[in-house]
Amino acid sequence: QYQEEIQELNEVARHRPRSTLVMGIQQENRQIRELQQENKELRTSLEEHQSALELIMSKYREQMFRLLMASKKDDPSVITKLKEQHSKV
Repeated sequence: QYQEEIQELNEVARHRPRSTLVMGIQQENRQIRELQQENKELRTSLEEHQSALELIMSKYREQMFRLLMASKKDDPSVITKLKEQHSKV
């Protein structure tokens, strides 16, 4: 079946001028390069957003840790648990 499909495509290609086929391939190559560039830009943007989010979450955790430490000064077991959790993160 694969061979038949290839043969049909070759038959269609033979009826088209070579220059038309070459132009079509060149256009597809341009589109592929544009998509690859866009993909690269999107990947870079995603990495930047992930980095920013990690920084924000780190600051948030640090602030929450300080808040909980301030509110739980009376209970040493809670402080120990918080320190352990904070050191793991």
